[in-house]
Amino acid sequence: MFKLTNAAVPPYARLITPCSMNLDDPLDFTTKLAATVLFWEIPRALTSFIVRKTYGKAETEKEKEFVHVAPAYVMSTVHALAVASAGLRIGWVMLSIQLPRDRYYYNSSTLFKLSDMKFTEIGNWLFCGYMFGDLLHLLWEYPRLGKVDMVAHHACFIACSLLAGHSQTMMLPFSWLLLGEFSTPILCLRWLIQQMTYELKSERVVRWARALGYEGEAVSSVKNAGKQLEFVTSVGFMATFFIVRILCYTSGFFNMLYNWHTGVLDPIPKSVTNTLLVLVSCGAGLNWYWFSLMVKKAMRGPPKPEAKKED
Repeated sequence: MFKLTNAAVPPYARLITPCSMNLDDPLDFTTKLAATVLFWEIPRALTSFIVRKTYGKAETEKEKEFVHVAPAYVMSTVHALAVASAGLRIGWVMLSIQLPRDRYYYNSSTLFKLSDMKFTEIGNWLFCGYMFGDLLHLLWEYPRLGKVDMVAHHACFIACSLLAGHSQTMMLPFSWLLLGEFSTPILCLRWLIQQMTYELKSERVVRWARALGYEGEAVSSVKNAGKQLEFVTSVGFMATFFIVRILCYTSGFFNMLYNWHTGVLDPIPKSVTNTLLVLVSCGAGLNWYWFSLMVKKAMRGPPKPEAKKED
């Protein structure tokens, strides 16, 4: 009963700009992809140099592993903050447009400004370029930086980026997908705390805990201090995850389903719509599953400090 007639929906159109992700032009696509991969690889190499310089000479195998892997987490944090901020701006622009169709596809009567389209396309290139470059690192050093789940995660997001970018569709879903990256820096911080606590057994963890107000047995050892920091970081991650990957993602997903049901998405090529609906549905299910695990862990409460100090 809610289905719109085809006459009520303006025809889907593509607008090729200098920033477009045009798969019909392999040379142009390859050149832009290589440029965006290089955009992230240069600071990654610089970060690796700074980490080695700052941390000093690594002597044990665990220290060498930390120095080698740390730049990947640093760049993951930088990338996450950059693309999530872009997603916030894109989402704000999309929601300021009253017509739902202009939030989902470029059309013959669109109110979507060309400058906003270029910003969205640049954001998509930066996202895709990072994911592609990071995927190459994952495969080259497999399973050092991540296993099958990480490879599948990157491959799926690259597929979403290519589908949406080439077709110039799904701008609003793209924005709330990027918002989810706001939780990544906290996840990277937790990794750092775990490395410093359990692998490197660094006294820096105790100093960090004391700076946050912990005292007594909570800071009597590196392990005790690390457990307290790991717990509070996990709670912060859970809260951020709930906002960006449960509230924003789920509400955006249902909005996407509603517009699909009412016919707003009909002009978009079915190959794009159907594939993205499947991928986004899987993502929603995973988000809720991961969040349930976080809640169960958080309900156990903060860890009790061990009375006996570490050897």
